[in-house]
Amino acid sequence: MSREVGERYVCESCKAELVYTKGCPCGDKMAHSEICCGKQMTKVTDK
Repeated sequence: MSREVGERYVCESCKAELVYTKGCPCGDKMAHSEICCGKQMTKVTDK
């Protein structure tokens, strides 16, 4: 799944945050991972 501008991810261990400032051009079938502290980061969802 591709990543869109503004999507945010947070590391549950150290609380570092990643924000996409440019959309990912990869297709939906391309695997993605946001790794920090050796673990997958958690997507931040605004409620």
